[in-house]
Amino acid sequence: MKRKVVAALLVTGMLAGLLSGCGSKGSDSGSGGSGDSGKGETLNLWMPTFASADGEVTDEEFWTEKAEAFGKENDCKVNIEIVPWDSYEEKYLTGTTSDNGPDIGYMYMEMFYDYIDMGALVDVDEYFTDDEKSNYIYYDLGNIQGGQYALPIVVGNPRILAANMDILKEAGVEKVPATWDELVSACKAVKDKKPDVMPLVQDWGSPHYGSLNDIFWPYFWSAGGEIVDADGNLTIDSDAGLEAVEFLQSLRKDGILTDSCTSNDDTVEAFKNQSAAMVMIASSNLLKCDTVNWDFEPVLQGPKDAQTFVAADSLVMFEKCKNKDLAAKLMKYITSADVMSDFHKRVTEQPPITADEDYTGDERYATLFTDYADNFQSLPVFKGASSMYDTLFKNLQSMMLGEMEPKDVLKETTEYYDTNLK
Repeated sequence: MKRKVVAALLVTGMLAGLLSGCGSKGSDSGSGGSGDSGKGETLNLWMPTFASADGEVTDEEFWTEKAEAFGKENDCKVNIEIVPWDSYEEKYLTGTTSDNGPDIGYMYMEMFYDYIDMGALVDVDEYFTDDEKSNYIYYDLGNIQGGQYALPIVVGNPRILAANMDILKEAGVEKVPATWDELVSACKAVKDKKPDVMPLVQDWGSPHYGSLNDIFWPYFWSAGGEIVDADGNLTIDSDAGLEAVEFLQSLRKDGILTDSCTSNDDTVEAFKNQSAAMVMIASSNLLKCDTVNWDFEPVLQGPKDAQTFVAADSLVMFEKCKNKDLAAKLMKYITSADVMSDFHKRVTEQPPITADEDYTGDERYATLFTDYADNFQSLPVFKGASSMYDTLFKNLQSMMLGEMEPKDVLKETTEYYDTNLK
C-alpha cells in the first residue's frame, strides 16, 4: 500500500491553547505518565459517527458500553463525546482549547499537520512494546512528521465504483465498468435506455471538501497526478490534473451528470433508492444498500494508472492529558481485537487493524485489500492541506456550475495556495 497521509491547516493562535491543561484531573505525569491505574480519574474520549441510522446500536451506545467496561476494570471514568462529521474540524479546534477537550481523540489525517507542529500531540511510541507494535498491521502509518503521533484505527473504506446490476443489464451493460471509457459508455447506455434513472451520481452538493475523496482524487491519481512533490510544493496544476478535471467537466457537459448534480449531497441514498445506476462510494456505505442488486469495481483504470482513495484514520493522545499511561491503555483497549471485532460487526464493517483479529466481513470484500493494496492511496502530509482542499473543491463546484474553466480551477487553486498557505 502506498503509505501517504494528510494534514490540515488550523488557526495557530487557537492551537496554542492546546498546550495548557485539560481533560483528566489526575496528577501531572510528565512524559512517563502516572501509572496505568485510573485511581478514580476521568478520561475524555472523542469519536466520530459511523453507525447507520437503522443500525443495531448508535455510536454513543457502543462506545459508552466499551467505556464502562474499561472504567470498571481500571478504576476510572471515560466520558464519551460523539462528534458529527459536518463540524468535525471546527469542534476539535474549539473543544481542544477548553478544559473539557479530549485526552484521546479520533483524527483523519487532514487534521494532523498543525497539531503536530504546535506540539499538541503525544508521540506514543514509548507506550507500546515491540510485540504490540508488530500486532498492528498499519502501525507505521501513524509515523508522521518524525514521530508516532497516530495509532491507526480505521484503515479502509476505499472508494469503489458501485453499480446497480439490474439497471445496467436493462441498459445492455453486463459488467461494472473498469475504465474511464467503459464508464462513459455504460452511462450513455443507461441514459438512452433508462431516461428516468441518473446514470451516475457524484457528491457535488456537499459542503465539505471530503467529497474530493469520492469525486476527484481517484480520477486525478488515475490520470497520473501527484498532489505535492518531494519538497512539499503543490503540483496539481499539471497535464495530468487538467486531464482529470476536463474528464469530470465532460460528464456534466454530456449530460451524464444531471443539471442538479451540484445540489446533490446524498449520493448513497440516491443509489440506495435505485434512482441512480452508479456511484463512487465508500465500501462500508455500499453495504448499507442492501435493497440493491449491486456489484462493484475496486478501481477505475485511467489514462496512466488505476488508483483510488483509502482512509487512514487514527487515535491520538493530546499532550494536555494528565495520565498518559492510562490514556495509552485506553488506546490499546479500543484497538484490541475484541473491541474492534465487535465494532466491525455492530457499527461499521472495516478490515482488521491487528493480526489477531479475523476477517468476518462481507465475503465480497474478502480479497479487496490483499488484491488491490497497491491501488489504494491516502493523502500526503503538507502545510495548508485542508485549506487547499477546500479551495479546490469550491473551484471545482464553480466549474460544474459553468462559472470556471478546468485550467482556471487548477491555476487559481495553486495561486491561492502559493500566496496564502505555503
